[in-house]
Amino acid sequence: MGWEPLSESTGPKPIGEALDQVAHRLRAPRAQVLAKVFEAWEELVGAVMAAHTSPVRLVDGELVVAVDDPAWATEMKFFGSELIGRINAVADQEAVTSLAVRVRPQ
Repeated sequence: MGWEPLSESTGPKPIGEALDQVAHRLRAPRAQVLAKVFEAWEELVGAVMAAHTSPVRLVDGELVVAVDDPAWATEMKFFGSELIGRINAVADQEAVTSLAVRVRPQ
């Protein structure tokens, strides 16, 4: 069995395209959307809230957010619908439809 050159269909792909394929299989949004949400987190929620919260995952439209205290969980739930709107505006699509908050003390 000898070496065979890669065909155009099985050849290397741009990393963004490969990540999008993996994300699709995991029922997650495109890699570009995930990057926007995670990179813009402080801008989306503000510096104070960003110090106590972090996005964990985004699957099937549900954004899971970790918070370091139950008080921040309450604040995040109160802010939830506004945050969903901000994220979808940044993503230029309806990437997030619901929010789940998990308390994870540091």
